[in-house]
Amino acid sequence: MKYMQAALNNTIAGLYDQNYDQSLAFFRRWFEIAQTHSTIPPDAVLRALQTYRSKSVTANYIHPTGHLILRFASDAESDHILAPYSAGLQSRLCTEILQLFFDTDLGVVSGKCDWSDPYCADVSLVAHCINLGWVEEAVIRNQILQSLISHPTLHNHQVYALVILFQIAGATLAAYGDPTVVDRCFELLKGPRGSSWPRGELIQVSMPL
Repeated sequence: MKYMQAALNNTIAGLYDQNYDQSLAFFRRWFEIAQTHSTIPPDAVLRALQTYRSKSVTANYIHPTGHLILRFASDAESDHILAPYSAGLQSRLCTEILQLFFDTDLGVVSGKCDWSDPYCADVSLVAHCINLGWVEEAVIRNQILQSLISHPTLHNHQVYALVILFQIAGATLAAYGDPTVVDRCFELLKGPRGSSWPRGELIQVSMPL
């Protein structure tokens, strides 16, 4: 069934809160059909979920359905039809997202690649993974924020990333992150680079005491 993967990809690319149940049912139905009449690639679900990077982010640069991508991964792992093709899906997806997050940062700083909507989408999903407990505490405490502020200069994409992370996962970062690093991030966001961000009002993130 040569068009099945494209149909699955389009379903995830068009995923919203309002059509979530129908989208999951669509996957289940076509996997049942393919089990009878064709073969299913073992990574079909993961490949479909990867299309989250094709969706435009919102005005505040946060991916509009990132939370649904991770919910779908979780539901697919436990679904009796999709589970055989979704073993370790949450872990594999989270690992891939983190790799993209770290690699794009290095690529932009070194001038090897540009950044745009896909990077912001990656950051949004990293934040959701943090909230869901899919990211190890050691990574939250020692790597996520540190990677963004480890360069001599805070670049524009790093400002966007910090704002997105604190918008979505601020409370979790405050609870499990290094307090001195969290404080340093806010100092940088209040500085010249942070204040030049076009949506500066989003920098005022409430952090728990």
